Amino acid sequence: MPSQEKPISVRHAMIAGIAVAFALPALAQQQKQAIPYSVTPQPAETQPNQALGQGAEQRQQRTQAGGAPQDTQSHMRQGQANSAPAAQGQQQSQEDGQYVQQALALSTVSLQQSNFALSKAQDPRVKQFAEFEIGEQNTLTDVLHSFADPAATASTTKGAQGSASTAPELSQADSATMERLSKAQPGAALDREYVGMQIEGHQKLLKLQESYLQNSGNREMINIAKLARGQIKEHIALLEDIQKGLGR
Repeated sequence: MPSQEKPISVRHAMIAGIAVAFALPALAQQQKQAIPYSVTPQPAETQPNQALGQGAEQRQQRTQAGGAPQDTQSHMRQGQANSAPAAQGQQQSQEDGQYVQQALALSTVSLQQSNFALSKAQDPRVKQFAEFEIGEQNTLTDVLHSFADPAATASTTKGAQGSASTAPELSQADSATMERLSKAQPGAALDREYVGMQIEGHQKLLKLQESYLQNSGNREMINIAKLARGQIKEHIALLEDIQKGLGR
C-alpha cells in the first residue's frame, strides 16, 4: 500500500507543475496586453511611465511644479487661485477706505455749515433743517469713526479702519466756504446760500453712496450706504421745497 501513495504524490506534483507552466504564459500575455511597456524591471530613474514622464528629469520638473505629477501647471494655477482672493481683498480695502474718507469729509462740511446756519439763519424752516442736519451728521460721523475699532467691527477692512482713524482733509474751496459763512451776517442771503450749499453737498453725498453700492462687497458698509442714501434723498426733496419758499 505505501508504494501506491508515493506515485500519487508525484503525480499530483507533476500535474501542479504542468498547470503552472500553462498558466505563466497566459499570465504573461495578460500582462503584456494590460501594460504597454516592458515588464522587465528597470532602474526607477529610467523606467518609462506615461503618467510620470520619461526619466527622473521630467519627474523632477513635474514635482517642482507642485500638485499632481501629471499637471506641470498646477503650481501656477495654485498661485493664481491664492492671489485672486488677496487681490480682491486689497481692492475692497481700498474702496472702503476711500468711501469712509470721502463720507467723513462731506459730513464735516455739512456739519460746519449747519452749525453756522443754526446760529445765524432767520427763516424758521432753515433753522429747523440745520438742527436736523447737525443731528444726522453727528450720528453718521460716530458710525464711521467706530470702524477704527477692529474689536467692535471685526469684518471692517484695514482701509476703512485707517480712514476712520484719520481726520478728513477739506479742499481749499470747502475751507474758503467755511470762512465766508463764519463772517456772514444773518439775513435772507445767508439762508439762501446755506440751502444752496446743502443741496449741492447732499447731491455729492448721494453720488458717493450710489457709487459705493455698485462696487462694494462689505455687508455692514453696504447697509450703512443704503440707509444714508434714503435719508439723503429725503433731505434733498426737503431742501428743494425750502429753496422754493425762499425764492432762490
